[in-house]
Amino acid sequence: MGTKKLHGTVPAFMTHHLSASTNGSPLLSTAIAAIDGGLRYRGYAIEELVQHSNFSEVAFLVIQGELPTHEQLADLQAILTEAAVLEPDLVAWIERIPLNATAIDVMRTAVSLIALAECHDDDSGPVAAWDTIQRLLAQLPVLVAARYRLARGQKALESRDDLSYAGNLLWLLTGVDPTPTAERACDALLILTAEHEFTPSTCAARVVASTRADIHSAVIAGMCAIKGVWHGGPGHQIIDILEAVGQPDAAQPIVRAVLEQYERVPGFWHRVYRTSDPRAELLAPFCRAVAAEAGCNTMEQVATAIESAVWDEQQIMPSLDWHAARLLHYLRLDADLFVPIFVISRMVSWAAHYIEQQQSPQPIRPRGSYSGPADRPFEALEERG
Repeated sequence: MGTKKLHGTVPAFMTHHLSASTNGSPLLSTAIAAIDGGLRYRGYAIEELVQHSNFSEVAFLVIQGELPTHEQLADLQAILTEAAVLEPDLVAWIERIPLNATAIDVMRTAVSLIALAECHDDDSGPVAAWDTIQRLLAQLPVLVAARYRLARGQKALESRDDLSYAGNLLWLLTGVDPTPTAERACDALLILTAEHEFTPSTCAARVVASTRADIHSAVIAGMCAIKGVWHGGPGHQIIDILEAVGQPDAAQPIVRAVLEQYERVPGFWHRVYRTSDPRAELLAPFCRAVAAEAGCNTMEQVATAIESAVWDEQQIMPSLDWHAARLLHYLRLDADLFVPIFVISRMVSWAAHYIEQQQSPQPIRPRGSYSGPADRPFEALEERG
C-alpha cells in the first residue's frame, strides 16, 4: 500500500482515501474532480460542461460545489464587473515593468501587490477565499491584457460588462469585438483548463493552504509551480514546430528527425493520459472552427499531418497543449499568453483545493526516505587536507 512509503503521520486530507495507483504513487482523496473514467468536475462530465455551460458557471461549480442559480450567477457576474478595475498604483507599476519580464512573473508580483492592498485579520476561511478569488478573476485579465498591450505600444482597455468572461478577455487583449466562434472557443479553453485534480501547481497551492496561510499565498505558490516548463505548457515550441514544418508533406521526416534528437514532440504525451487526452479531443473542433474563420487552414493541415506522423512513430495522441497553443495563435495572440490564460482559469482549481484543504486539522507534512551517506564520524578541519 502507498502508506508504507510515507514515514510517520499521513496528512489528514490523504487519509480519506489513500491507495496505490498503477505506477506506485499514492491516490489522494478529493471531491472536486475525477480523471479516471472520464474527466468530471464535481460529478459533471466535462463534455456536458463544455457544450452547455460557460466559464463563469464552471468557476462557481468547481469552487462552491454546485452549479449556480440565476441569482448566484448574477451576483458573481456583478462582482466580476465591479472588481475589474486596477488601482492607479498597480497600473503605474505595470507601466514601469521591464519589457524582458515574463508574463507569469508579472502576474505573480501583481498578486502580491494586490494582497498588500487587501489585508484582512482572517482571510484563510472559505468565505474570504471565495471573495478573494472573485476579485482575482476580475482583475488578472485586466492586468495581463494591460501588460500585453502596453508592451506593444497599445493603450490598455477597460473591461466590458456586455460580454461573457471569455469574450471580455479577448476584448481586453485584442481591442476587437470577438466573433461568436472565437468567444465560444475561448470559453471552452477556460473550462477545460479550470481543474485537473492534483497537478503540481495544485499540490503546491494545497500545501500552502494546509499551513493556514492566506489564499493569495496559495495562488502565488501555484503560479511558481506553473512557471516550470514541465507544467505550464510548451506554447512557443508548438508554434515553432508547426511553422518549421510549413507544409503537410514535410511532417513525417521532420517529426522523425525531432524524435531522433528528443524524446517527444512538443504538445504530445501527458503524464496522466496514456491513450488520449479528453480535453484535447473536446478542444480540437473549436480549434478547427477558429482556424477556418481566421484563414489558417494550412496550419491546421500541418497539425493533422504532424499528429499522423507522431502516431506512426510512437502511437501517442496530442495533449490539450497542442490544440490550445494553436487556438491562441489563430486568435492572433502571442504564445507568451498561453501560461497567463492558463493561470487565470486554473486559479479556480487552486481556490477549490484551498477551501477543501481547510477541512484538514493539520498541515501537509510527508516524511522523506533518506538515501544519503551512512553514518560518518566527524573529521576535524586539520584532518580533511
